Amino acid sequence: MSDDIRGLYDKYKVQRTDGRDLPGGDKTNARYFVLDLVNDPYSISALMCYANNAKYDHPELAKDLFDLLEEVDDENHERRD
Repeated sequence: MSDDIRGLYDKYKVQRTDGRDLPGGDKTNARYFVLDLVNDPYSISALMCYANNAKYDHPELAKDLFDLLEEVDDENHERRD
């Protein structure tokens, strides 16, 4: 079945590298959503929205995300040229 008609499903396995989402950790039962910044046309606007919402409470994270978005945009332009 194509991803275009499949909807949301468990496509990736994601774990924290610090183990905090394992049983007994303070992030037990955390749920994650993966964005493909190269191949998913909706991912850039989703990450931009997240970065904009994070910029007051987590300015360093927001800065890193904006830098990442710029880097991906530059790479996409290079591929098209």
